[in-house]
Parts: sequence; structure tokens; C-alpha cells
Amino acid sequence: MGRGSRLFAGCLLLAALALRLGYIHQHGASPFFDAPVVDARTFLDQALAIAAGDLRGGAEPYWQAPLYIYLLAFVCWLMPGAYFVGIRLVHALLGALSCLLVYGLARRGFGEPAARIAGWGAALCGTFLYFEGELLAVPLEVFLDLLLLQLLVAAQDRGRSRDWGLAGVTAGLAALARPNILLFVALFCAWHLWRGRGAGALATFAGCALLVILPVTVRNWAAEPGLVLVSANGGVNFYIGNNADYERTVALRPGVEWEEMVSEPAREGHVTAAAKSSYFLRKGLAWIATHPLDYLGLLARKTRDFWSGPEVKRNQDIYHARQHSWILGLLLWDRHLSMPFGLVAPLGLLGLGLSLRIRGDPTALLRLYVLGYTASVVLFFPAARYRMPVVPVLIAFAALAAWRLLGSLRRRSWPAAARLGLPLAALLVLCNLGRAAPTDGDAQLHFDLGEVYLRKGEYALSEAHSRRALELDPGYNYARHNLAVACYHQGRLGESGRTARATLAENPRRVDTHVLLARIQLEVGRPQEARASLLRALELDPGSGMANYEYARLLYGQGRYAAAAEHFRRALASRPRDFRIHYQLGRALHQAGRAEAALDSYGRALSLERRPEALVAIGALHLVEGRNQTARTLFLEALELDPENPEAHVNMALMDTEEGRHGAAVERLRQVLARGPSPQAQALLEEVHRRIGTGQD
Repeated sequence: MGRGSRLFAGCLLLAALALRLGYIHQHGASPFFDAPVVDARTFLDQALAIAAGDLRGGAEPYWQAPLYIYLLAFVCWLMPGAYFVGIRLVHALLGALSCLLVYGLARRGFGEPAARIAGWGAALCGTFLYFEGELLAVPLEVFLDLLLLQLLVAAQDRGRSRDWGLAGVTAGLAALARPNILLFVALFCAWHLWRGRGAGALATFAGCALLVILPVTVRNWAAEPGLVLVSANGGVNFYIGNNADYERTVALRPGVEWEEMVSEPAREGHVTAAAKSSYFLRKGLAWIATHPLDYLGLLARKTRDFWSGPEVKRNQDIYHARQHSWILGLLLWDRHLSMPFGLVAPLGLLGLGLSLRIRGDPTALLRLYVLGYTASVVLFFPAARYRMPVVPVLIAFAALAAWRLLGSLRRRSWPAAARLGLPLAALLVLCNLGRAAPTDGDAQLHFDLGEVYLRKGEYALSEAHSRRALELDPGYNYARHNLAVACYHQGRLGESGRTARATLAENPRRVDTHVLLARIQLEVGRPQEARASLLRALELDPGSGMANYEYARLLYGQGRYAAAAEHFRRALASRPRDFRIHYQLGRALHQAGRAEAALDSYGRALSLERRPEALVAIGALHLVEGRNQTARTLFLEALELDPENPEAHVNMALMDTEEGRHGAAVERLRQVLARGPSPQAQALLEEVHRRIGTGQD
């Protein structure tokens, strides 16, 4: 690489990184920035559990490919207070490096001028920026796939075992990010053998890839017997994209229908993750075998959808993100031309055709990758998120076509320009026939916004978006539940109760709605009905953390402390890092007369969050045991966190009283009562006055 190429590469890296940092800054205004939904939320929840010490990532086989989850976990561990920014900075770096890899691959295949166009095309690709702003695996997938291609080119050139081994390790890592790459790996191995190249190099490559994947497969088997190579969601994803009711299954979102579908194998007696995945795989293959012509038609439809310009969402509406970033607004749109894919796809297809005349391993390898990865997506179902790993290589082919077309125009070679321009015009029309659905008409988007605002405590906004989701889809059960929750938090208990009952009429197995109804019933003074609702929730899901927690609180209020402690413990099984549950368990154990166990629970709560109520509770236990100095230290620490904490002040006043400092106790208690009513403070103040009046020390 000459000096000019190195200078260009450096400028490209800096420009791509600056653009991505600018987008991250603007994306911070999105309500989804620190409140991920659907897959992103699942990834974050798993990552936080791993960062907290569950290094196995749960007790079941991985549902989704685990590599990104562990990357996210590392960021959560490294930056516990800023992981929403931290992971996006990692994404930005991966994205900028991916632009360099696109430049390098295009340079090897098509020459310097086309490579520079490809580099800038990758840097300015709006969909790259969008996915780099989400808590999804796309930036990692793209980077690893491009790195794999770069290493394979180097391995073919040099023929060294270590190059093939490094390429194999990268292939294994890419499979742990998204297993689709395995189809390309298989095609590459077959192509390599067909060309009569060395089998030893191929064995090194494939062996290293398998060695990387094998620990995950073994871990999945150890969690649950059955072969799950990387993740257990392959079977259901195959069925979603290959059945007679494709339109419905591919559009399913979290709700009653989705739950009905994914629970079907269990109803048929298949209990392990491997068995459930195999069930769906067999079901999809059976439909293909009995309806071959319908399947061919569906394949054609999915191929058309893959090459269509609009970005088809899987979880979230991509175009909604434009509202919070003018950078994304400039680089991503869907009007007469869908940018960027509505331009990249036609140019890329034209470039693929032109590349057939170019000899050499790098170009052939890129063509094989586009073929293999496109097939891996079409065999399941296409969506913007899943086709993204193909886009950077398509950009390289698009750059070749653009450079050839510009060259013919510059030379005024009109016949050559027409031979390129006419098919390009036809491809532009074909790839831009479709249009994305209007953002405001997306029920799932409004449900997601309602969910996010619910988590943020903005209940009026949550209600508005939940109502909009129900206007667009009156049967959206999850949105109806969220509407009930939003009304509950706004104090409209009657409306919340009616909405909760309507939710249960649609889906009587919703545990969270039964729990919500119990809370409402408790607040309106119907404890027996609340108990029945909670028992129904526990009947549906005995391990529900939410149901066990609320039932434990009900038992605690009835003075049944030992039973309450047992249900708090059950709640901890599913929510082991919840401060509230540890704290409430400590209270129940304390009331049940088990001081040492209570102290342990309070300590665990304190290890999760240093909050004043836990400090006060521990201090109170030490005070009862006569360890006054330890108790005082804890109360003072609680007051540093919350200077007006009434329990800490009352306990300090109690110590002052017992030590004969009546004046200090009276002053402290009066300050507590000045801030609001406190029966404990009032009772202790009367006791102090009694002692002063009788002269008792």
C-alpha cells in the first residue's frame, strides 16, 4: 500500500468515526437510547446478569448467538454507570474499522479508484449508522464477516498455516455472532476443494473454526441434553419463513399469537430446546416437501424482498430514528428512492455482473460471499437487520459499477454508458417499487414507545402511545396491558381495573395482568380478591418473580412473616439481583424472629445498592443487640445518603435518649415531625418528655 493509500485510509477512518460519534450524540435524544426493547432488551438483561457474575449466561441453552451478549456484558462490567454510551462507542469503532475493511477488500478486487468510492460509500451508509446506534449484534457481525474475507484473501495469497488458522478462528467467532455465516463457510470449503487447492490448509481453517464453536456447543449440551450448535432459535426462525401462512408468521410480534406459536412444541410434548427447534425445523421441511411449487413461489417472493430498497423492520421501525438525528435524516430515507439500499442494490447487482470478467481470488471470493450470505437469509426470511452483513460487500461491487459508469461518461463513450445505464435504470425501478409502511401507522412502534415511557415513569405519554397502538390494532393484548398499567400509575384505578379485566378476557394466562389486578384490588380494599388473583398468577407460573413478590407482600401485611419470607425467596430465584426483594426478605425474617438471617438478607441488598433503608435496617439490628457504636456508624452513613431519612433520625434519637442526651433527642424528633407525620417519632418524643418530666435519666 502506497503513501497515498495510507493517507486515504487514515482520513477515511477518522471521518467515519467522527460521523458515527456525531450520530451517537444525536441519538441520545431518542427514548430508546437508554430503554431498549425486544431483542435489544433481552441482550442487555442477559449481559447484565453475566456482568454480575453469571458467567455461564443462564441455565438453558443459548436462545440467540452469544458472542455479542458477552461483548455487551464486558462493557457493562467495565462501565457499569455508562454502558449505554460505552457499547455504542464500541459499535462506532467497529463501524469505522469496517469501512477500512471495505476499502481494503475493494482495493484488492477492483483497484484503488473503486476502493475509495467503496470506502466513502460504507462510511456514509445510513443503515450502518442506525444499527451502530442500537444494542444489536449487527456491527459485530459486519466487522467479523469482513475481517474473515480479508483474512481468507491473505491466506489464499500466502498459503501459510497460521493465516488459515487465524481465518478459521475468525469464522468461528463470526458464527458465534450470527450462524448464517456457516453457509458461506461451507460453500467456501467446497469451492476450495473443487479448484483443487490444498486440503491441509482447508483442514486447518475448518478445524480452528470448529474449535471456537465447540465450547458453546458443549456448554449448551451441559445445560440441557440435545444438540444445539450455537443457538436454539434456528428452528422457529426457519418455520417463520417457510410455511403456508408466511405473511402472518413473519409479521408476528410479542403477544398472544407469538406465545401460542412458540409454545406449540411444548404442548406436543417437546420439552428441551433442541427438541423444540427440531420440531419447528421438521414442520417447515414438511410443508416444503408437500408444497414444492408454493415453496418456489415463496422463495421468489423472499428473494424479491431481499433486494427491495425499503428497510423492512424486524423489531423496530428503522425510519422512526430519523426523528432524533438530522445526520440519519440525510443518509436514510424512503421516498421516491430508498436510501441507501435502493441505490446500493442496483449498483451492486450491476457490479456483480461486471465483476464476472475480472479474474482473481479476491473478486471470486466476494461474489461467493454475496451468493452464500444472501441464500442464508432468503432460506429463513429477509429483514433489514439480517441482510446487513451483505451490504458492505455489495457497496464494493456498487463502487465498481459506479467507477465504470463514471469512466464511460468522462470519456464520452455513449454506447458504453448506455450499456451500463440502461440495466442500472431498470434495476433502480425494480428495487424501488416497494414502500415502507408509514411510521405513524405502526402499532408495534407505538406499543414500544408506550413500553419505554412506562419504564421511564412518563405515564401520560405511555397511555397516549398505548391507546394509539390499540387504535391501529384493537387486538394488541400487550398494548392493552400497558394501558392498564399507565392508568394505574395515574391513580385511575377503576379504569385500570376495567382495562386489566379486558386484557385477561383476551388472554387469561397473562401473569403480569393478574398481578396488576391484585394490586388494584388491594388498593381499593378487596384483599380476598387480590389473594385470589395472585394465587391464579402463581398457578399459571409458580416461578414468577413478580407474582411471588406481590403475594409475599400480601402475606407480610397479614402478619404471616414466615410464609412471606418463603415467597420472597422464590421471587429471588428469578430476580436474584433485585434490591427490593432482598430488603423485604430481611424485613420478613426480622419480624419472624430470625435476626441473623435478616442481617444476611439486608447485607445482600446493601451489596447490590447502597441505599439508606438497608443501612438503617442493619443498624437497627445492631442496636437491638447492644452494638451501639456500629449502629450509630450505620445510621450516620444512611443520613449522608438521605439527610432527611426519618427512620435514621428516630433511631439516632432513641440512642440519644438511652444515653441521657434528651435535648438532642427532642431537637432531632421535632425536626422529623416538622417534615411530616411520623408515629414512631411522635411516640418517642412523648416518651422523652415523660422522662424529662419525671427526672428519669
